[in-house]
Amino acid sequence: MLVLALGVGQSARCYAQTQAGAQTKVAALREALPSDTGTTNNAAASRPAAKPEPEASLDIAKELAVMKARIEQLETELKSRTVAEPAPVAATAPATKATDTAPIAALANPAAPVAQQAAATPAKPEKPAPAEPFAYADWTWLNGNPRNKDVVWDSKFFTPEIRMDVHYVMDLNHPKDDTMGGSTEIFRSNEIQVEQISFGGNFHWQNVQARILTMNGMFGVTTPRNDASAGRGQWDLRGAYKYVSEANAGYHFDVNHGLNIDAGIFVSYIGLFSYYNFDNWTYQPSYVSSNTPWFFNGLRIQWFPTDKLKIEPWIINGWQSYGRLGSKPGLGGQILYRPLPWLSFVFNNYGMGEDTLGNGDGHFGRSRIHTDDSVEVKYYDHPEKFLDKMAFSLTGDLGCEYGGSGSFVSAQGRTINNNVNCHHNTATSSKQTFAGWMLYNRWWFKKDLYGITLGGGAMANPGRYLTLLPPINGADAITGSPYFTQNPGDPYKAWDASLTFDWMPKQYITFRAEYGYRHANVPYWTGRGGITPGDNVTPSTIPNPGAGSVVGNTTFAPGPFLSATPGFTCVAGSSGFCPDLRKDEPSMRYAIMVKF
Repeated sequence: MLVLALGVGQSARCYAQTQAGAQTKVAALREALPSDTGTTNNAAASRPAAKPEPEASLDIAKELAVMKARIEQLETELKSRTVAEPAPVAATAPATKATDTAPIAALANPAAPVAQQAAATPAKPEKPAPAEPFAYADWTWLNGNPRNKDVVWDSKFFTPEIRMDVHYVMDLNHPKDDTMGGSTEIFRSNEIQVEQISFGGNFHWQNVQARILTMNGMFGVTTPRNDASAGRGQWDLRGAYKYVSEANAGYHFDVNHGLNIDAGIFVSYIGLFSYYNFDNWTYQPSYVSSNTPWFFNGLRIQWFPTDKLKIEPWIINGWQSYGRLGSKPGLGGQILYRPLPWLSFVFNNYGMGEDTLGNGDGHFGRSRIHTDDSVEVKYYDHPEKFLDKMAFSLTGDLGCEYGGSGSFVSAQGRTINNNVNCHHNTATSSKQTFAGWMLYNRWWFKKDLYGITLGGGAMANPGRYLTLLPPINGADAITGSPYFTQNPGDPYKAWDASLTFDWMPKQYITFRAEYGYRHANVPYWTGRGGITPGDNVTPSTIPNPGAGSVVGNTTFAPGPFLSATPGFTCVAGSSGFCPDLRKDEPSMRYAIMVKF
């Protein structure tokens, strides 16, 4: 700035001096010339006028023309020149970067070649940030993913999330107590019920992150009742967590495309479908999803080596359990790979955990392993057409339990074997396995305004260790039920199918209508007579059979924690309450679901 000021000052002074000198000389010449108007100065008026010489007049005119041209030249140069030549910089001046001095040099020497200015050393460009995981494509078409393309509101610190799910389910078996069983989504018949009320969101600041999502509505009581870990030890784990679906916190490391370490309660990915119905293609998913976990409690590590791959280990208390059921924790993990915008693979595995109440202590514990693998393919995508998208999802599961607490003798003197294995029935051990699959196809119409989903699945689960216990007479995962036992080797096979129609006028709301049919090879679903005796506050006692009991409609074999008398038959009127269980359940499901 000092150099520029000096240069401009010198130019101004030069111009002023030149202009002043020229004006003085011109004035003197003009004074010597005769006036154009005929007037003269006093000296000239006092003497007679003399006739001017021709040569002198010519010389004066030439000189005036030269001076006028010089003045115009000086004025032009002054206007075109912004600064003069820079003054020498003192040796004590602080050093500056080449990028800082380049603009000054360019102003001081406007005639410098462009190549010389470009020779200055440029600043080193910053390394671009790694791409966000899976951000290269739109994944809202996936089954199990929310379909919102936009966030309603966001900030640097908090991203909110609100969910509501209200449904009306018509069980075509018409149970008189309006109670349905064998489901994680539909619980009461012929009533309008609020399935889910959730609010919370994601907190994020300086790589520290936390997620909280509350859980109220029917989910708040139906999800915890399937967790038996609260029956081991003290303190009410169900009460502590019943109103929370997700609560975890951790830290994000800038490693590769991201590394997250979070602890708390987070959603399970086993079974493909989301915990939340708004994210899914259907309302009631098939058995592979409905009978596998919805949440885990423990530590989750998410590593993104590329923007198309996630590797996620888990160290958790157990299989959908707030606490630990045995002496070992559960270990597991997920590999999620999305190599192309129309293709997604997910592989989930679980092992080591001892997850059966009363069968998980010491070296006799019953351990569980499970693998769950899915592929989703969008095989048609033409947004310009009425039928704009088509996709399918295919999921397969295999699992088993092995080990056990050995044999024991009941009070009636009967030997009961509690050992299980992954292969076949033997004299000392029962096959305890899970095998299932589900397949769905989805069609979208009129720019995703409408959706239709057709699909279903099947499962086989001898031992029933993953089969949801119907809430017969208020039974839950801790109490068990003599009306539907879960003893080693107890048979259970089932299949289901559903047809779903969605109207989605906005990305934040779905109106859904669905027909579903479910079948089991043993009486399992609620029949016309219901599964609740009397009113809910005065349940009947468990029947106490004696020798020679009469065979009725519902047979059962009590487990070791209820009775040691297998093969007892419930007879209404003579043995107390008998639930009405059927092999089939057709139903209609209607729902309005919102997510912000």
